Amino acid sequence: MVEYNDDIVRLAPPPDVLDNIDMEVQERIYGHRFVQEQEPYMIVLETLAACASVRLGECRATKEAHESFSYELPHRRKMRFLLFKDSHLEKIVNEDTVADNEKWPEWKKRINEQYSPREDSHDSFKYLDEVFSMDIGALHQCVRILKSRELDVMHNRRWTSRFLAVTGPDMICADIKEGSWSPDRRFFGRGGEIVYLMLNRSRKSGEVAELIEDRLLGKDDPMTKIACKISDNADDRKSSVKIGFLPYYHLNIYDSLADDWISILKCEEFQNANLFEPLFRITGINLMAYFVQINSKKMNMNSKNPIVFDLTNGANKQMREEGKKYLNMLRDDANRTVRKFIRDRLQIDDQWNQALQYNKFEEARKRIKNRFSFNKMEKLDYVKTPSELEDGMAKLAIDRAKNNIYKYLMPFARNSGFATARLGIGTWLAIDDSSLLALVLANVDKPIELREFLSILYNRYGIVIGPREACKAFGRIQVERYKSNLAALESRLADLALSERLSDDCAFVINPYIGETWIT
Repeated sequence: MVEYNDDIVRLAPPPDVLDNIDMEVQERIYGHRFVQEQEPYMIVLETLAACASVRLGECRATKEAHESFSYELPHRRKMRFLLFKDSHLEKIVNEDTVADNEKWPEWKKRINEQYSPREDSHDSFKYLDEVFSMDIGALHQCVRILKSRELDVMHNRRWTSRFLAVTGPDMICADIKEGSWSPDRRFFGRGGEIVYLMLNRSRKSGEVAELIEDRLLGKDDPMTKIACKISDNADDRKSSVKIGFLPYYHLNIYDSLADDWISILKCEEFQNANLFEPLFRITGINLMAYFVQINSKKMNMNSKNPIVFDLTNGANKQMREEGKKYLNMLRDDANRTVRKFIRDRLQIDDQWNQALQYNKFEEARKRIKNRFSFNKMEKLDYVKTPSELEDGMAKLAIDRAKNNIYKYLMPFARNSGFATARLGIGTWLAIDDSSLLALVLANVDKPIELREFLSILYNRYGIVIGPREACKAFGRIQVERYKSNLAALESRLADLALSERLSDDCAFVINPYIGETWIT
């Protein structure tokens, strides 16, 4: 199995970050925080938003202190209104009954009524008059071009929670509540801040920072220049946000994540606007590996549980069942980790042990409240004895809605492209084509043999696909099902032009986005 050798150094959370939560359990285990509403691409957006404000490596953690800083999230209300809310620009441009020289003032009248209906005399979009010389066609073209970079167009979210594929700093937007214009933690739930902190604590944070600034935060990018033109930079607001909490000073997964970002960002033939897809997918598998590593550490296991993927798209029922089994195992490990964390944290508390020994119920309740910063003790009012408090607390932590890795893992794996679901069958670990491409981009910088590729995936992430890695992970296996899985992988790589077979015994995996990929 995959071995780990990181010694965990725990860090206390920055001031005030955990003040408004109902309990400190998963926060202390995995970090603050992961929420189901924040899909993987939003995690990357939030990471880039932090990078644009505070460069990676600028504020570092030490073995004694967590990073503590605030970063700024721009609202860009008027830009987003033009892109995602304005219902008049398209109509006016195509309206034959309005003369060309009247289209600009007519549009301005309508959009101001829509944007600020209570301010009849105020022109909220006056800044556009000079920028576009009142040429409604030029404005319309800019809006259409920029809107084509919208992410996740299938979800009809409110206009203040819609985002662009960022290739420059002026395309970054906060997730904000309409009306109050305050930050909303529903879609920017801090998962991106945890990824930022992982990259910040990696040994290659400086190299990652340079590549991000070159590929995704460049001020000369044409799209960010368009975004700047249609933004009211003199009247734009920003929210100051405190960085989240990552409990461990360093883990090897931080370096693995940084290496993967570097490899993908170095694929120069991959267009900047298309980088989001492989970045959020490779971030997804690294976060899954992070959860596995933390669970293994907490459970005092000497190796990580493997992540077994079905590559046959469910055609091989045995591999499909393996994928289902190990997905459920990863989720169950999260619950076991929570129970053990609660038990361990109480066992080292002398006051808890005394309360338990002498049946001091009120003292035991105080220790539960203190040890987990639990602010809703009324939920344990049904408990009558100190010995039942531990189980009651564990059940509440396991059943909680937010920052619950057991509940988070299944939708997160599916949205990252590392799980699939089918009606009547359920959900199981699998890899879709886009995530397969991301794994190649991150791990192949020259043609390598297929068996070497599989070995890399196993050693870096704990991924099991073929019989060789399955034998390493489990010892005795049903060889035929893993051979079928390996054959399916090679077939899919070939269909994606990511592999080439030179003989019956030799297949190579190829990254077509790094220049020359021919094999000598």
